[in-house]
Amino acid sequence: MKSISLVIALYNQVDYTRRCIASIMECTSRPFELILIDNGCMDGTGEYLRTVDATIITNSTNLGCAKAWNQGIRASHGEVIGILNNDIVVTPGWIERLCAFMERGRYGIVCPSAREGLLDYDLPAYASEFTSACAEAIRKDLYAPCMLIDRAVFDRIGLFDDAFSYGGCEDTDFRWRTEEAGFGVAMTGSVLIHHFSMVTQNSIKRTETDQYWNRNMEHFRRKWGRTIRGNWFERRWTDLRSKWLKRHEQFRFGHTLVEKPFQ
Repeated sequence: MKSISLVIALYNQVDYTRRCIASIMECTSRPFELILIDNGCMDGTGEYLRTVDATIITNSTNLGCAKAWNQGIRASHGEVIGILNNDIVVTPGWIERLCAFMERGRYGIVCPSAREGLLDYDLPAYASEFTSACAEAIRKDLYAPCMLIDRAVFDRIGLFDDAFSYGGCEDTDFRWRTEEAGFGVAMTGSVLIHHFSMVTQNSIKRTETDQYWNRNMEHFRRKWGRTIRGNWFERRWTDLRSKWLKRHEQFRFGHTLVEKPFQ
């Protein structure tokens, strides 16, 4: 049984952080190491973190996702490292099933399925129904808000590229590097989490004025010789494949692995 470290970067949004950590404590029966990075929070997050049994790393300013994640990874001891957003809520058995999926498929990165939006439903009951129906569903894709990464991936390709500021592109860059190195990446229908979605990013976008997203995209283009979405033909193929995949999942399992109600 591999040891587990969970790394969460925080930038304000303390109420979401409380809910996220409470769900982890309640729903994780396997021993784990928790590492929380206070990325210059100014909303009482620091005071809350003093009540949590975790390794706390405090930054005076917001260093962004990649730098903060790397701080957490360097401080971690687990053989498997979870990189989690603070606006997710996990469900019973999540870590055990993800680890089993990783070991069974020999994947480098595994991710759960997710329902996004308001948490206005009975999550445990819905997760039980969803995972019963979708237990065999697999999507060869990355769900960045919740990733379990085998330490062997970091040993081979290094950490996240911290030239990406705040958040954006670093997850796709890491996925592509992972796959180039020969590791598989996949989502499983055997685990469902809730993701409020874009809570921190939307807050940053309302206050950040220096066009960090454009800088991230330019760094990505220089590094890979293309944009994330590629040219018109690549974008068209990706969109068609995505639509077909969702319809296939809905037809076969009664759900898609990333659900967005009312969309």
